[in-house]
Amino acid sequence: MTGTVDALPLVDESAPPPGDLEAFSEWLAAGGDVELLKDAPDPYRDVLQQTIAIAADLEIMSLPLLYNALLNAPDVEARIAVAASIQDEMGHAQMMFRLLEEFGVSAQATIFGRGPEAYKSFYILEHGCDDYIEFICMQTYGDRAGYITTVDLAANCSFAPYRRSLAKVNFEEKFHFRHGEREIRRLWEKRPDLRERIQATVDWMFPLAVEWFGVTDDRKSRTGQLTYRIRGHSNDELRQRWLREATAFSESVGLRVPAHYDQEADAYVLDYRLPVLFDEATKTWDLTTTVEWPAKFAQWKRGGPRKLPGVALIQGQRWGAELWVA
Repeated sequence: MTGTVDALPLVDESAPPPGDLEAFSEWLAAGGDVELLKDAPDPYRDVLQQTIAIAADLEIMSLPLLYNALLNAPDVEARIAVAASIQDEMGHAQMMFRLLEEFGVSAQATIFGRGPEAYKSFYILEHGCDDYIEFICMQTYGDRAGYITTVDLAANCSFAPYRRSLAKVNFEEKFHFRHGEREIRRLWEKRPDLRERIQATVDWMFPLAVEWFGVTDDRKSRTGQLTYRIRGHSNDELRQRWLREATAFSESVGLRVPAHYDQEADAYVLDYRLPVLFDEATKTWDLTTTVEWPAKFAQWKRGGPRKLPGVALIQGQRWGAELWVA
């Protein structure tokens, strides 16, 4: 092979020095990209590291989330689908932990050296999927929420290595939620006996997915991700895209969800007001009672019932032949 390929520049010579935070922020707003962390000021690095660290925890928590669904899959095709999804998510986690090494963070220490309570996953991932129906519903509603988040990051993130890493993530997450949609529609049409079971799962999972996007914009106190162009859209803007897509799909199948299109507002709106509390024992919501945000924060902080045992499962590496017992 002849010829040479010019290397991509690792530093934008137009970038201001890291010590000038105001000039750096203006440069970012004008479209500047960061290639090397040493060229970024500490406040930017802090927000970026926190963003990637949470993403890493979310990805690795997919393993205990889907573990029971893998064990309880009804046939080999379903088991392959669950296993493939887990494999994809572990690959995403590997990329996130690799990026964290740029901050001097050890993946080994982070995964195995922290207490389970220190993991910062989202509440929806801390309940577990016990069977194939819960798995495909999680793909349809949960993976779609993750996809909408990472698509926003891929389109807008000013840290170019992170942005580039998301191309593979987004391809696979889109495949996940499309698979979930296809399977829900197939079972809904061909197995009427399963409709009640699918509806019951969506009843508790849909509001959990709504919460993926966090607090409403009027209560959002940390704005660093938008200030430093780590992401491009607010919580409510991302939630609106999810509501539009998830509600439209649900209605096309015949599933009931607590949201609808408001023609006057030209937007999809919830049939309840955030925040509401989830009864973990019965897997039901009281959508008629809006609570104060501190009560919701407390529920999120406690974590779902599968968080601590799920992390223990990861750290104990208790995997074996039972995964493939017929």
